[in-house]
Amino acid sequence: MLKPEAAPLAVLTAVGGEPDDAVAIATAADLARRHGVTAVAVNAFAPMPPVMGPALGRSIMAPQILTAIATRRDVVDQTIHDLVDAANRRANATVIRLAEPSQSVWMTLMRELPLVDLCVLAQSSTAGDGAWTGPLGEALMEARVPVYLARDATPIIGRTVAIAWDGSFEAARAVRAAAPLLQEASDIAILQDTDGLDDEAGARADPARLAAWLEGRGLPASRYVEAKGGKVGPLLLEAADAVGAALLVAGAYRHSRLFEALFGGVTRAFLRAADGPHLLIAH
Repeated sequence: MLKPEAAPLAVLTAVGGEPDDAVAIATAADLARRHGVTAVAVNAFAPMPPVMGPALGRSIMAPQILTAIATRRDVVDQTIHDLVDAANRRANATVIRLAEPSQSVWMTLMRELPLVDLCVLAQSSTAGDGAWTGPLGEALMEARVPVYLARDATPIIGRTVAIAWDGSFEAARAVRAAAPLLQEASDIAILQDTDGLDDEAGARADPARLAAWLEGRGLPASRYVEAKGGKVGPLLLEAADAVGAALLVAGAYRHSRLFEALFGGVTRAFLRAADGPHLLIAH
């Protein structure tokens, strides 16, 4: 069966002065190069919150704090510029550009995100309380843009991709978002924790339905892998590792972010697995 002509893949990466910014920018640039588009990099550096002063609850900052933040912002901005330039030199083409800043990180993200298919983040984005905090997390949740979490800068092309399938709308959105990347896979493994399936999923969770969808789009052959006997997150990560998956595609945050932050959860387990496969999630 002939593969349908793929639509361009619009890619954005948000970086903010972390050691693995280079991973996110290199990954976004590589995806853009392979799909014939220009990715965009957003400087998402968010300084520390204001220091509360005695002036009737008003937020104030000491001059030395403001100076330190401005200096750090300049350093981060220059570093991101250098990383973008280096990625373009490696590709011998303009495959990634730096977004023009707005009045705030939030405004820049909300300007750029509406027509983005995939937001590339590095592992450092999962640090802290919850998966994402601050303007970046708020923008991603509002825009509902699928996220590609790059553990390192190794491309996934020509390797196995695993799909954690439970029939949920979140998982389906992740699969649809991953379709351009699935075209580049050597094969696809459909992973399913049969013990952890929602009773309401019913026929939606039938892996044969997903396999037929993949086949109908001319995507690589799929195989079914049943997993059971443990916590869903670690269990599916182990299954992905067993099939040699370079990328795990999954739905995210079926429960609220607060619920997952307090009690753990599948999404949290996926995000924090720094030594696991690259991750593509949608909520």
